[in-house]
Amino acid sequence: MEKKPSILSESAVAYYRKTKLSVYDILDVQVDQLNEPLHRVETFRDGLKRKSFESLKEVTGLDNNTLASALAVSAKTLQRKDVFDVVQSERMYELAELYALGTGYFGKDGFRRWMDRPLFTLGNRKPIELIDVSEGIDLLKTEIMRLQHGIAI
Repeated sequence: MEKKPSILSESAVAYYRKTKLSVYDILDVQVDQLNEPLHRVETFRDGLKRKSFESLKEVTGLDNNTLASALAVSAKTLQRKDVFDVVQSERMYELAELYALGTGYFGKDGFRRWMDRPLFTLGNRKPIELIDVSEGIDLLKTEIMRLQHGIAI
């Protein structure tokens, strides 16, 4: 019997690369609108536009009801808004920061799964349940940074 040479047709090394999303990408705004604190203040006072909301919605994968709760408005108000007020713009920015940090660490799908899983460190709450309060968003960012640095419970 004659041996046939085996041919390897796949690469010997697999490369995995997470996409690095920034707040600017998530909110679909120019860098100079959010790169410095005073620019952010002016941008929030002017209000983020509907395209920023739609971009945030697409990246997060959240439905209108969840986003309405996170922005402290009704789902009907979200449908009518073309320009968001100061508080809603700030909250959209905070959510974008959270999702930029989370997707940078977990990847897009991994972060969505993490947000829907009860965590012991959060009193067995799902992270998604905490996005309606600024302190909750800060808590989630801290939790992700702990994971990034290998800090246990």
